[in-house]
Amino acid sequence: MPGKAVLCLVKTNPHDHELYRFKLEELRRLAEALGYSIVGESIQVRVKPTVDYAFGWGKVMELKSLVSSTDADTVIFYNTLTGKQKFNLERILRCRVIDRYELTLEIFSSMASDEVSKLQIEVARLSKSFTYEKIILAEKYRIGREHPSLRSRGEYIYRNQIGSLKRRLSKLKEKMNKYLEMQKAQLEKRRSLGLPSVCITGYYNAGKTTLFNALTGLRKPVSPLPFTTLSSKYYLAQGITRRFFLVDTIGFVYDLDPMMIDSFKLTLNDIVQSDIILLVVDISESEDIVRFKIETVSSILEDTLKIDGSKIILVLNKVDLVNPVDLSGKLSKIADYTRRYPSVIVSASMGYNLEYLLSFVENKLESIKDTVYAKL
Repeated sequence: MPGKAVLCLVKTNPHDHELYRFKLEELRRLAEALGYSIVGESIQVRVKPTVDYAFGWGKVMELKSLVSSTDADTVIFYNTLTGKQKFNLERILRCRVIDRYELTLEIFSSMASDEVSKLQIEVARLSKSFTYEKIILAEKYRIGREHPSLRSRGEYIYRNQIGSLKRRLSKLKEKMNKYLEMQKAQLEKRRSLGLPSVCITGYYNAGKTTLFNALTGLRKPVSPLPFTTLSSKYYLAQGITRRFFLVDTIGFVYDLDPMMIDSFKLTLNDIVQSDIILLVVDISESEDIVRFKIETVSSILEDTLKIDGSKIILVLNKVDLVNPVDLSGKLSKIADYTRRYPSVIVSASMGYNLEYLLSFVENKLESIKDTVYAKL
């Protein structure tokens, strides 16, 4: 059960006077969403994290005092920790230490309800924790420290348990590959029906599932908690003049770890294989945050997942929460993105402009040159 936590960040850019605060605030939101009570923060400016502790030794001692004085039972780093850093910090601080990657997986685990989601979470967890587990086992069996005549039994148990971890991860990846084959077959079946797919994605809490429900008439769970949707949900939607598969999928975060992307390729593949992507943005947030989140998600889609930018439609959601006087300023702030991607302003919760969005989507489907779909 989550308890008291201290948030930590190594700020590697000394000229960053704003982004680091956003990172910490997002870390706080994720931790609080899971039920942690934040009792302190610790930030250090360094060119790069130290090999042993991420923080320098003096800062580690400060952190130890903070943990003791606040009675914190968990320390959460924004920076991704190596197994060595995590082990060393836990040994000094005498409390649990996790990073944002592990915190995100905790949230995923609390939301997961289907086998595919649970499988991807376990692959991500084992991939990340493998080095840490090796260090724990080496310490437990004192590998490399015992007298040679007493060492063989400990090494045998150590290597046996490491081998067990490797085999478990390998089996999980094999299972994931089987799901990928099934996913490929399902995609080919949908293609054979002549029905395109339109995928809803974006930063977490942008209102993606609310939009999905509004366009389909369904009542999928909507929550203020992040990552309510983990596995993709397909629905055969009836547009104004044609049918298509509408897909609700996972939301993104800033600084998405490549290991996380690899572990969740089953879900992300639904985005990659779609014909159109609705990139949903919460336009009610501050101008800088709106721009930052568009930049984050578009970079993941185009640079990391190698998706053709011509597939993307920018959906500026929650306009009902925006003062009309402020809207033009927000739009001018993201003008380069609205020129790059066609954009539609909507309110999914109020149903505003959804018919126009559907019409826009269908017109774009008609303009796709490389794939011919039956008009049903």
